[in-house]
Amino acid sequence: MAFLLRSFCAVIGAAFLFAVANLFISGLPEGEDPAVQLASGTPAAVPNAPNAPTTTAVLRDVAFGLLGISTEPTAALQSALQSAPNSTAPNSTALDAGSTQGAFTQTSFVQAAPSALASELEAEWRSWMAANDVTEGAMVVLMPDGAMHRAGLDRATDASAPVASLSKAITGICMDIALQEQGLGWYTSLDDISSQMSALRVTPQPWNQDITLASLVNHTSGLAPDLTQGTMGSNLHGALGLHRRIASEALREENMQGTPREYFYNNTNYAVLGVAIEALTGQSYGDACMERVVTPAGVTDAVIHGAMGSRSSFGGWEMSAESYARLAQFWFAQGNEAVDRPYDRPMHDNYSLGYVIHGSGADAQVSHAGRFCHTDSPNTGAYFHARGDGVVFSANWTGPCVAATDTGLDRAIADLMR
Repeated sequence: MAFLLRSFCAVIGAAFLFAVANLFISGLPEGEDPAVQLASGTPAAVPNAPNAPTTTAVLRDVAFGLLGISTEPTAALQSALQSAPNSTAPNSTALDAGSTQGAFTQTSFVQAAPSALASELEAEWRSWMAANDVTEGAMVVLMPDGAMHRAGLDRATDASAPVASLSKAITGICMDIALQEQGLGWYTSLDDISSQMSALRVTPQPWNQDITLASLVNHTSGLAPDLTQGTMGSNLHGALGLHRRIASEALREENMQGTPREYFYNNTNYAVLGVAIEALTGQSYGDACMERVVTPAGVTDAVIHGAMGSRSSFGGWEMSAESYARLAQFWFAQGNEAVDRPYDRPMHDNYSLGYVIHGSGADAQVSHAGRFCHTDSPNTGAYFHARGDGVVFSANWTGPCVAATDTGLDRAIADLMR
């Protein structure tokens, strides 16, 4: 009798467990598959009971355990989930640590779907590329949190390329820092640093000794014509000290054909600034500005050498679209003095230290364009636009001789960034 009673209880118990298991399985809405979440090492939080399993889960695990059914996904199921074409798992994209001005120090980040602004900027860039028959180039949109939206046509966004006149912003910032180090201001004249410049074999003359560094940086010095244009693609290039040669020639009396205090965009002004930076720092232009401007921004792929490097202070830098975006975000976001108080620096019609700036602080809009056109080598171009809140658009390209300012790319990007 006892044996029959024990058998009867066992049958009743097994039936109860089967009923619970069946209730769990059949409780899912019709047409839905059970959600399977791979173990992540961190239990999901449950309202009012953090990390506590639900009652249903406990009953399920007890029932399945007694019945010999595993609650863990099999290896085959895990593989299928990871390789499923409709998987919603985001992709991970590498980002250099310390590459932005903020506290972002991760070596990688999950790249989310592009924002509406990033998508619009890319669409505008692609339309511009197609309209101007440019088939090689790259662009990025860098967000304040370090997320980066990338797009390229026959060029990777991390591929180094000439930035042309975007180099002027590096020179302007570098000069600003060098002046502060020496306790000098932007209205320092060439005569004030004549002895240091003469040591570099670039000696100011009586007729130009009153030219200020401020007038050089915002193109109102009166130096004209632009002595770099005739040699831009010639075989004179190749020596990193070419800016000294141009500066020396510019300070000869016969080359003073402009009008002081009248704006005239001129690479020659920045060639002279390159010499002034060397005079104040005791370093080569490249070393001085790499140390003061490029490295602090976390940029590691920038170079200034060879034929391009000879354009040095007015157009010699090369770096990727990604790197220039990081450099721009570091120097042109709110919190930087030149952005928060732009009128404390030299400015003429919004042209300041090698860039154009409108507004201030988080509302600042900073931009510049550049290009090199040659008869016997590829033409190159670059453009950037930064907002004071940390959003940056950066692009470079090779192909037809086109500039962002002549073809409307600058206006289109500015309209979207406002």
